[in-house]
Amino acid sequence: MKQNIYQWGDSQNPTLIFLHGLGSTGQAFGELAKHLSEYHIVTFDLPGHGYAKALEEEKAYFPSNLIENIEETINQQLGYTSHYLIGHSFGADLALHYAAKYPKRIKGIILLDGGYLSPKDLGMSLETELQAIEKFCDEVRFPSWDVFFESEKEELSRWSVELEEASKAQVKEQDGEIRLTISTFTGQSIIKGIYAEPVTDIIAQVHCPALLIRATKPTEINSTRKKSIQILQTRVKNLAIEPITDAGHDIFREAPKDVAKKIRTWVENH
Repeated sequence: MKQNIYQWGDSQNPTLIFLHGLGSTGQAFGELAKHLSEYHIVTFDLPGHGYAKALEEEKAYFPSNLIENIEETINQQLGYTSHYLIGHSFGADLALHYAAKYPKRIKGIILLDGGYLSPKDLGMSLETELQAIEKFCDEVRFPSWDVFFESEKEELSRWSVELEEASKAQVKEQDGEIRLTISTFTGQSIIKGIYAEPVTDIIAQVHCPALLIRATKPTEINSTRKKSIQILQTRVKNLAIEPITDAGHDIFREAPKDVAKKIRTWVENH
């Protein structure tokens, strides 16, 4: 049976819990974990992702319900201890929701290019996003594993065992093709939850130390980034901002050493 919970490092060291984004898996952080070897890294697949069982109810994928699932998983793995929570993209949204509901469980949160840009900020609508995720889930098809891995390699400037494992966990073999593991239902349910329960509704309840490590590409949305960050700073008082030069949304894959360094420096000071 394939696992859906992953750990790196010594459990006696400070624990960093990572939450992945929409369509990704816990294994996505394997390469980053190598650069944070002095910590205990814990990640897991969110429901309907990777090797985790999908949920049947649409609202079960809304943030308020997903953080209950996350809290249960954390308790099973670590017990009732406090920890640092790090989320990428949609995982950053979940980290904020979690910090708002479970403030005593959080030492601090780190947002990896997430939690500050809403769909509205980017000029998106619920209808267009639902159509986009349906198209994405339907059109991502590869005739073989070799073709799939070649496509993945073309997106990155390097390749590693960790990156290969992370890529493989996002897909499955179905009817002779390599398809995404995440279903249209799961993807659309999460999108609906983002609109129904926006981070802006709970952000004022986040009082723990926070760090936003943000992308700088594409440069075309820098003015939008700046406005959104300014709003976030007015609502989260103890927030630090760290950009990653020449990195896009998948900053921890594009620049794992730089991201690890910024995580390490911030955690050491908090």
